[in-house]
Amino acid sequence: MKDQDRNADLDGVLGPEGAQEVFALFLERIPGGVFRYSADDPGYMDFASKGLLDLMGCETRQEFDEVTGGCFSGIVHPEDRQATLDSIAEQISYGDTDVVVYRLNRKDGKEVWVDDRGRIITDAQGKRWFYVTILDITPQIEYERELKRANERMDILTALNNDVVFDIECKTGHAEVFGDFEERFSREPRQEDFVVQRRCHKEHCKLDMHVNGLGKLMEDINEESLVDFETFTEGPNGEPVWYRYQSVVLYDDEGNAVRHVGRLLDTHDMMVRESQFRRKAEHDSLTGLYNRAAALNRIEPVLHQDDAAYTFFLIDIDDFKGVNDTYGHPEGDRVLVELAKFLTNAMRQDDVVARLGGDEFAVFAKGLEDGPALERILDHLTRGPFAAQRTTDDGASAEGPTPSISVGVVCSNGSAADFDELYAAADAALYEAKQRGKSQACRKELA
Repeated sequence: MKDQDRNADLDGVLGPEGAQEVFALFLERIPGGVFRYSADDPGYMDFASKGLLDLMGCETRQEFDEVTGGCFSGIVHPEDRQATLDSIAEQISYGDTDVVVYRLNRKDGKEVWVDDRGRIITDAQGKRWFYVTILDITPQIEYERELKRANERMDILTALNNDVVFDIECKTGHAEVFGDFEERFSREPRQEDFVVQRRCHKEHCKLDMHVNGLGKLMEDINEESLVDFETFTEGPNGEPVWYRYQSVVLYDDEGNAVRHVGRLLDTHDMMVRESQFRRKAEHDSLTGLYNRAAALNRIEPVLHQDDAAYTFFLIDIDDFKGVNDTYGHPEGDRVLVELAKFLTNAMRQDDVVARLGGDEFAVFAKGLEDGPALERILDHLTRGPFAAQRTTDDGASAEGPTPSISVGVVCSNGSAADFDELYAAADAALYEAKQRGKSQACRKELA
């Protein structure tokens, strides 16, 4: 229908003046904007409603023309312009209407998205015009964008945690499953995996199941993109608060980083329990020192290094059997605990102090070589933890057992060794100290 025919119909109902008044009120109050532009020259816009000017952030038509150049392409954001023009041309090639979505090229730079719906009409002179209405859909775009980001976050966190998430609509049986179910369980999902009678007593129809795998996402989350580690931060009293840091960086087709998504997973209780279990597994239950296995795990890597400097002490309580026989095992345990405290206080914090079994203790001091420092340590060790209590030559006092200790010592000779060799040399030195009268230290060289 030609423009003049449409106007004639409206005139016939309301009369010429009434029609113009209604039309003016309609254009003033319609939500969004209305405009017309030529389809035959470079988009010259001969009409633009006040609503369009408001959407563009302009007060007057002159201001609007300064921003847009007075043509349709000028109202479209430069980054969206070519795609919008191409889409309109394609749609008009097989019809007389088009629908496009784009950002406006506002004067103030504010991001405003619009839904543009146009129709091409030929007037009585044969000139073609686009008649267009646009609506502000920025809230809808922002909602869809946030929903998309939320879904992406859900997918990423599900993938990072190897979770399987499901969403079942009870009325229809529509089921959505998110995550790599087959990767985790080595089979396709079944209804009984998600509908558990103890959880839901309603009789379910057969599920219409849709599995949303994360394969494509996991391809993007490669070693360069993924960061995953345990760490801690200080709590209110300076104590460590543990968490697991996981994040991925998403890139566009040109390799530019566009998203950084991750989480801080609360692992504090788990890490505390693991620490307690590890300490229990690595430490002697009576003295709190490292046990033999834990000591070897810390000593052997150093022994296999060439030119490593260290000193190894093998320590034994003199006549410990007599302590147990005379005073009983509880008193013997007290002696072991006192010796453990003495050795811990005598050595450096990083030295390995261990109870190998019974009354046999060991100390591994990395970096300690033969010299004055070693002599001072040996003098202190051989006096033992009970020197101040010892009152008689036979090592006993009225307050209880005050035994002495003997020490076998081996210093590194600059070559790699294994623990058995080190222990054998220290044991030979310890035996010699016992033979010489106890309460002293002897040294041996590695073979």
